[in-house]
Amino acid sequence: MGHYQITDLQNQQEHLSATQYDIRITNLARFILRKIKKQGTFIDIGAGNGLVLRFFRDRGFKVAGMELSQELVDAMKKNPTMRGIELSQGNIVEENGKENFDYVLASDVIEHIEDDRKALKNLFSFVKPGGLLILTVPAHSHLFGKRDKAWGHHRRYDKKDLLDKLKVLDGTVEFATQWNLLGYFPYFFSEKILQKPINETLRHSQSLVSRMVRKIIELELRIEELFGFSPIGLTLVVGFRKAVRT
Repeated sequence: MGHYQITDLQNQQEHLSATQYDIRITNLARFILRKIKKQGTFIDIGAGNGLVLRFFRDRGFKVAGMELSQELVDAMKKNPTMRGIELSQGNIVEENGKENFDYVLASDVIEHIEDDRKALKNLFSFVKPGGLLILTVPAHSHLFGKRDKAWGHHRRYDKKDLLDKLKVLDGTVEFATQWNLLGYFPYFFSEKILQKPINETLRHSQSLVSRMVRKIIELELRIEELFGFSPIGLTLVVGFRKAVRT
């Protein structure tokens, strides 16, 4: 069993905050956009690097962001491409909303929170009646390993587990699918067989091999976007519609 090192998550987010495109984040945002289609008010809770906020703002959504890390909030505020986007620091375990957003996104957030049921309840408080809570989480509990621990994950999610936790909320599941089929197999091999970290530099390296691999991955993710689902994947994507009160 070899030594296992993973780049600090906050450093990665700070790097991504200075970019305009990331193969994972941009394609996941596009996948979500195809699911929701209609413009509206949108908050990204756990906004991290701001890429998702810029993506939806540039497509006509009125966006806001909340982020736990004050350092990341400050980095986003200094970024000239983030001008006009409302940003705040906050902890979703402690924050309650006012039901004033059509779309509430928590992408790669609740796996970091020990009391994820409390986090789900608080996230839902930001959603308008008739609005949509959108969650993306690491998929497949059997993949949980060293990388998850190093990145502060309390768990990975099987679909049934997450949907069971949503049952206490007043709404209905609109979609629940896995995403990133090609990512599953190298991740499984690296994490479970080799017990070594997956090569994260592929996301931004300008080497010929990295660029070619990204082209292949991009094509596959575009196909998933077109069909709206994947039979297996590294990420679970769920949309939960809040009931309209009568």
